[in-house]
Amino acid sequence: MFPREKRLPRDHFTTALKGRRIHSKNFSAVVPHHGAGYSVVVSKKLVRLATARHVLKRRILAGLRALPLPAALVVFPKASAATLSFAEIKAELGDLTKSLSKVK
Repeated sequence: MFPREKRLPRDHFTTALKGRRIHSKNFSAVVPHHGAGYSVVVSKKLVRLATARHVLKRRILAGLRALPLPAALVVFPKASAATLSFAEIKAELGDLTKSLSKVK
């Protein structure tokens, strides 16, 4: 988990979804125009059990921790992300953040 000061506050979440969207095979991400913080959203529709949702969320956050990130980022895993290993998650998030730097 990121420290509390690096997480996206709930009151900023709705405005954060109006940023630039990027996609990969297993993830979608939104880079907000305003605000600072990070968030991973794993829906109940994607993974039914809460423990499995939390495991996926922790793996994604751990993968993000080692990468250079923008000021704010919201990550939405797709259904196929639930079957990925940690190395695959980390590699794809790395590619996703590289594509972010190319688009700027």
